[in-house]
Amino acid sequence: MIYAIMVYTAASYFTEVVIHYLSCRILGRRVPWPKLLLAALILDLLVSPMVYLGAAGQIFTFIPITILSYFLDMTALLFNLISIYLVIERNIAKTAIAGTFAYFIYYQTYLITFFFIPKQYALGSLENQCISITLLIIFTYFIGKIITKIDACSFIERCLKKKRYCVMAALIGFLLSGSPHILLIFSILHLDYNNTLAVVGLGLLFLSAAFFRYLTKNIIHDENEKAQQSIIAQQTAYIQNLEEIQKDVRLYRHDFKNMMSGMYLDIKEGKTEALERYMHNMLDEFDQSIGAKIQSANQMMNIEIIELKSLLMTKISQMHALNIPCHVEVLYPVRSCHMKLQDLLRCVGILTDNAIEAVKETRGDIDIILTAQNHQVVFLISNPISGEIDMNRISQKGYSTKGKGRGLGLYSYQEITQQYQNVSCAVFCKSGRFYQEIRIGGYDS
Repeated sequence: MIYAIMVYTAASYFTEVVIHYLSCRILGRRVPWPKLLLAALILDLLVSPMVYLGAAGQIFTFIPITILSYFLDMTALLFNLISIYLVIERNIAKTAIAGTFAYFIYYQTYLITFFFIPKQYALGSLENQCISITLLIIFTYFIGKIITKIDACSFIERCLKKKRYCVMAALIGFLLSGSPHILLIFSILHLDYNNTLAVVGLGLLFLSAAFFRYLTKNIIHDENEKAQQSIIAQQTAYIQNLEEIQKDVRLYRHDFKNMMSGMYLDIKEGKTEALERYMHNMLDEFDQSIGAKIQSANQMMNIEIIELKSLLMTKISQMHALNIPCHVEVLYPVRSCHMKLQDLLRCVGILTDNAIEAVKETRGDIDIILTAQNHQVVFLISNPISGEIDMNRISQKGYSTKGKGRGLGLYSYQEITQQYQNVSCAVFCKSGRFYQEIRIGGYDS
């Protein structure tokens, strides 16, 4: 008995690793191998002996095998979700969706390996477990590639945008995790348990794929509507900007004759100093009222990512409404970016919001520089600082110079950028200004 438990526990360790690995792939995260391997070991030692004793009929013998197997699997799933939450993703919704689907995929893959095992019910057989684990690892490797290829993490991000989609995806994951058992519990047929589970699971895989195709079409439809609204909002903001420029030009034209009359008298009387001062004030007024807006509109033309352009125009309009001077410069056309669009927008939004928050009270100015060259996209935003900033703590959760209840922006920003090997970010102070920079590699000009 002890030998059989040891064999089963050793084999189950690899199944826990597989579940955590698939969860990382579904979430689109790097695999934290040291933490993952340790968490899988702890989880395996806690759960596997109980599952083996239950499956072998050593505990809860008064419970039918179908109900007991379902209970044990759901208990194992719960422990796995807790582990995934602690080690991989500190988001309950993401953990619920990714963890349940990872468990479902693992379980069906594991059951398929039973077709290649001579003695399916010999859980303590070293030969059986070696064959099963070898096949499981091979299948999981290719399944992980497929998950990465279809970009499953984007589906989860889409689900999170609406509560009803998020709840539906999580419920489907939980139902799929235990659905083969549920069907057999209510079945009056006495069939080979493991083979039946494998066949039922394969059928559910196809049904779930069809349902998620339907769900994805609805989500994409909603996204297309939002994208159209974003384009309309961008065009509206652009038209409003042009109308403001036109209005300022009319006012400037109205005052131009009066200004020229004053300048003519100064020239006639030889008042060169007054003329110089007059010209200087006139140019400053033009730059402040018209020149800055024209410059921003011209720079926006170099951004060919519509959603990014829309976001920046919204932020610039917000700065104008708050009377915050803003200088925008796009040195080279930005046509694409090797980063998920939603992550890019979140990062840029966090950096611009931080700058606006920093200068809202001090009435400072904001500089935004965006360029695409040397096979990378660079976004740099700066603002003046008034006070000390602890550069060692600035990215920590909850740290802020503005008081409690803040300090989540740069922490979330770091969480996003750490998922990408081609993305680097930096914050630094120089000449009385605070700089925030993100560099995204892989750009093809």
